[in-house]
Amino acid sequence: MTESKPIDYSHLSVPERILLAQELWDSVYDRAQEMPLTDAQRQEIRRRWAAFEAGEITAAPWSEVKRRLLSQ
Repeated sequence: MTESKPIDYSHLSVPERILLAQELWDSVYDRAQEMPLTDAQRQEIRRRWAAFEAGEITAAPWSEVKRRLLSQ
């Protein structure tokens, strides 16, 4: 990978930046399996899943989170 000058996104509003981030993620989602998880990432996923199953934390569907973020 070549180094490039960072892109300035300061002219975008927060909702526009969120949409940009979502579009970027969508563009690589199908190939995400090509990036293996580290042991630390696996452990963190297991820890969070156990906390969710134990009722220690709650979750919301992405559509709801996205709606709340974009309405701010």
